[in-house]
Amino acid sequence: MPLLDFYGEFAVSGVTCDACAWTGIGAELISGEAFGDGVEKHCPACDKKWGFVQWAVALSDDPPDDWRANIGRVET
Repeated sequence: MPLLDFYGEFAVSGVTCDACAWTGIGAELISGEAFGDGVEKHCPACDKKWGFVQWAVALSDDPPDDWRANIGRVET
């Protein structure tokens, strides 16, 4: 099962399910069980586990006071 960087090129890259031959882009995979450091991704056609996406993390030595209000999805 691949380890994926969802917020990088993967979301717009082509993927193929080995189990059912479905093809699409990474953003079309369905989220499965979530863990502390990421989420499983499943094929939307057959629900087979396809890979694991680690949550994106950004670090700052001097974050603004309202940093929690600025958390959101990174558009690719």
